[in-house]
Amino acid sequence: MADSSNKAPVASVWGAAARVAQGAAQQGAVQGGSRADRPAGEAASGSGASRAPHRRSIKADPDRPARVNYRSLPQLSPEALAAQLLLAVTSQGFSLDAALARVLSQAQPVHRGLVQAMGYEVLRHYEALVFWRDSLLERPIPAKSAIISLLILVGLERILGARREASRSVNATVQAARELGHPWATGLLNAVLRRAARQMAEGVDPFAQSNAATVARLPDWLFALLQQDWGDAKAVEIGAALATHPPMTLRVAGSRAGYIESLSAAAIEAIPTAYSSRGVNLVQPLEVDRLPGFAEGQVSVQDEAAQWVVDLLALAPGLEVLDACSAPGGKTLAILQHEPQCRVTAVDIDTLRMARVQENLERGRALARLIVGDAGTPELWWDGVLFDRILADVPCSATGVIRRHPDIKRLRRRDDLPVLVARQRVIMDALWGLLRVGGRMVYATCSILDQENSAQVAAFLARHSDAKACPIEAAWGQSMRAGDLALGRQAFPEAQGHDGFFYAVLEKH
Repeated sequence: MADSSNKAPVASVWGAAARVAQGAAQQGAVQGGSRADRPAGEAASGSGASRAPHRRSIKADPDRPARVNYRSLPQLSPEALAAQLLLAVTSQGFSLDAALARVLSQAQPVHRGLVQAMGYEVLRHYEALVFWRDSLLERPIPAKSAIISLLILVGLERILGARREASRSVNATVQAARELGHPWATGLLNAVLRRAARQMAEGVDPFAQSNAATVARLPDWLFALLQQDWGDAKAVEIGAALATHPPMTLRVAGSRAGYIESLSAAAIEAIPTAYSSRGVNLVQPLEVDRLPGFAEGQVSVQDEAAQWVVDLLALAPGLEVLDACSAPGGKTLAILQHEPQCRVTAVDIDTLRMARVQENLERGRALARLIVGDAGTPELWWDGVLFDRILADVPCSATGVIRRHPDIKRLRRRDDLPVLVARQRVIMDALWGLLRVGGRMVYATCSILDQENSAQVAAFLARHSDAKACPIEAAWGQSMRAGDLALGRQAFPEAQGHDGFFYAVLEKH
């Protein structure tokens, strides 16, 4: 609950919207210069005095924002834009990538990285920040003012993680409410965020009374599934790893040691990955055009766990290889760079995403046959030539890559899983008929849920008597078995390391 001794009078917090209807476009929040230098309680530059007399009797809705023409305003502050970004994801159903494309166009170039970072961090820690926010509020904020609820999360994230005085974060967040047309909320924001700042200064743990799912930064449904699959302690450990900032990992086409020397010569610090002989982790992320040899295809951005696929495929010259569900093409290029004499066919259902495959191959000076088609209905595109190797990198919940795509926690629902599992089953069965006897299919997901992984493989083996799952001997991950039956290998996300992936090697006899 809010600290009543420091709470602004109700009229000034919830009733201030009587001053909203006029002058919102002239609010001082969007003026140039430092927002942090402006007092948190500074009044709006416009009052209601200039309104026509017949408008004065209209009762203002304290929860409805002022009508603001954003096109006529200067560019918004990072805090205001971050709240808009979160609203697009949590309330409007946009993916984070799509929301960023919309919101960053409103940002000053110097602020775009900050807006993106704030959006990612709030979504990574969303469950904990919501718990903290709700513990500070005396009553919930109405749903139609959802952007204010999200703005509080932005302010809390800045207080918790930013390397600056908490008061500056408070002031900037309060000012953002004015920019967004909600001056009524400035008193509320000021009171809530200053109490949060006091808690930090006094060493109070705001999450001490939260449940295990909140500690793990996971929605209840996902945490329950992880508990079911891996146990309580492992579920919390997985959640903690998924809330970390992932490293920028590279896959080197040639000599890793030589490339690390090239990075060093360019004053870029990097270390080898733990499990992939081709992988490099950058100490600090940077733009890809600063990477030596990137434009020439000498290096690609690819998580370490995704790099293991070329070893599992056991490639050799002259093999016919199918990369199903291939977009955006990172694994397709890796296959061709690892064994250029393979004949590779890449299939994806999405025309636009297939264009990404083409771009990746062109950058790497590699050639493959590209087909836009559904991996689940190969009869519509397959020419009848059997494949020696098939990579079935199937659609999945993507729960193993949440730290890279934290919007998954907000957009994915438990009800989505049966549909995904059924789709995976269809693709596996369809692709199996395209594999030559003696050939190998690698089943891959970026999921950490057993029903999409080892349970899916077990069900596949029960349906196909000509299939055998080969044990995967590796230093990474955990072997999945049912008695003596190998069911693949599960890799969990690691802080400063790889994402969560699952692989199974299936051979046809």
